[in-house]
This record gives sequence, structure tokens and C-alpha cells, in this order.
Amino acid sequence: MEPEKGALFVGWGPIIAGREAQAKRVLGDALQYCGGLQRTGRIDSFDVVVLEPQGGDLGGFVLLKGDKLKIAELRVDTDFVRTIVGVQLVHQKVGVVGAYCGVELQTLFGLSTGFCLRKP
Repeated sequence: MEPEKGALFVGWGPIIAGREAQAKRVLGDALQYCGGLQRTGRIDSFDVVVLEPQGGDLGGFVLLKGDKLKIAELRVDTDFVRTIVGVQLVHQKVGVVGAYCGVELQTLFGLSTGFCLRKP
């Protein structure tokens, strides 16, 4: 049986004023960390997205994808938490959120079927 897939969204907002140089280094370190997770098989893949200025709070994000249980374990992994703390020190509005993508969307939609509002 194929393991269930999962994803983890790590988003960040604007750089904290005066921390621009550190932010560049922190992003580089975080990308190296993600690459290491992929090389060691802890994740299948990751996508990095930096958004153009749009007036909102989201400046960019990383989407980590892989085995659902391995992705869940990352949230309490010391190196992952250390990486997120580093990002929080240079960016505003950092968030880590479980995500559904690809065929796992069917799982989410299946769970929500009983909650759909129906007219009497």
C-alpha cells in the first residue's frame, strides 16, 4: 500500500527592517536544510516561491511534500524548529501549516462531504 502523502506550508511576510542581510543568509540556510531533507528521503520534494509585491502579508513560502507521517514528524524536529525560529527572527508573520495537494485533495474533500450545507 502506498503511503499517504502530505505537505507542509511555511510562509513568511516582509523582512523586519534592518535585518535584510541576515534574511538573505537565513533563506540560504533554510534552502540548504530543505535540500538535505530531500537528499536523505525525509521529504519527496519542495517548492520555493517568492511573491512579487502585492500589498498583502505573504512575501513567499516553501511547500514541503512527502510521506504524511514524515511531514508530521518535521513539525517537532529540533532542526526544523531551529530553522523556523531563524526565519521568525528576520521576517514578520511566519506561519507553518499542514496542507493538502495533488491526489490528497480527494481525501480532504471526502472528509468534508458530511459538512456540506444542504437545503431542507
